[in-house]
Amino acid sequence: MCDNPTMSGVSVPTQQELGQRIAEARADVGLTQADVAASAGLERTALVRIEAGERKVSATELVALADILGRPVDWFFTESPPAVVSRRRDPTVGGFSRTLDLALELAARDVAFVARRRIVATVERAAWQTPTTYEEAEDLARRIRAQAGVPDGPLRDLQAVTEDLGLLGFSLALGPDAGDAAYVQVGNLGVAVVNGTADPGRRRFSLAHELGHHLAKDAYEPTPRLGATDPERMLNAFAAYLLMPRAAIQAVWNEFSAVSVRRAAIAAAVRFSVSWTAACNQLRNLDLIDSRERELLVENDLRRGELLEFGERFTIELDPPSVPPAYASAVIEAYRHQRLTPARTVELLHDTIGEADLPDPDDTSLSELAELGPIPWTALCSTQPR
Repeated sequence: MCDNPTMSGVSVPTQQELGQRIAEARADVGLTQADVAASAGLERTALVRIEAGERKVSATELVALADILGRPVDWFFTESPPAVVSRRRDPTVGGFSRTLDLALELAARDVAFVARRRIVATVERAAWQTPTTYEEAEDLARRIRAQAGVPDGPLRDLQAVTEDLGLLGFSLALGPDAGDAAYVQVGNLGVAVVNGTADPGRRRFSLAHELGHHLAKDAYEPTPRLGATDPERMLNAFAAYLLMPRAAIQAVWNEFSAVSVRRAAIAAAVRFSVSWTAACNQLRNLDLIDSRERELLVENDLRRGELLEFGERFTIELDPPSVPPAYASAVIEAYRHQRLTPARTVELLHDTIGEADLPDPDDTSLSELAELGPIPWTALCSTQPR
């Protein structure tokens, strides 16, 4: 097996550095030294000395501490990707909860790990300009849809679509107060974590927004600036046009507006798998309704009975925990070739499956493993229109 830190050239921190990392992780989860010590079967004074770098921590103790503090063991031995560290240290970056920030860090570390081990191959990607007008946002969405092979209509399986573009989107249940999503670059790949606690339409919109950051090779966006060219506002417009193209929404409007404006909004939300607010906003953006009509629609939220009456199913995506499909396939393939232990495989898949669900590993020799090389990303990503 190849995922033991002592076998991969990972530098082991000093006793003092290890203690500092334990203290940092404890502070992040809001536990006292007494709480953690009791859960780990240690005296509080022993944990005090460990965090101060005055006492060595055994392997068994570190495994117990990692479990209590919600960290993989290798977190205490390896630095996070540089982009994660830069993002966290930048004083202009705001609006992210510590829960979301930590989830992004762990996902980025996982992607860096599989890229470094050549479990997946990175790909070159073009850099697009961040749109500065609504027209540019719509044009960028049109170009990306064409590249994805879906020029019009609903964009299904957004997680797979973004992965084809080099953005690995993870959906994790982070709680109602953790924020919507965050993004960071890891080499040539992008990593986004979407808060899976949000409703399905909001999850899709958040991932589409983070795709905008990825396309512009924008590792993170500082506190939004005021004005018509506010990049966050422009990326929201990009996300709206990506999920709800003008011609497709116009077609829905033509089909249902004669019945009622509300019926047309319901059709837009259901057919394009977006939130009620996003559907109403896009109708307003396209001047199909006025501001007052939009306000009335948003104030009167969509009811479940109306969904049943409409007779079409809302497509549920990004149910947490959810990992990118090609990434998952590559991780399983690496496990099959005995490049990952069962525990590490489950960890990289964010517990979407358990060890009992893993396929039987192949009997592959070490010399054969050396000849495997990276799994080509394009071989794992579907090129069929969605």
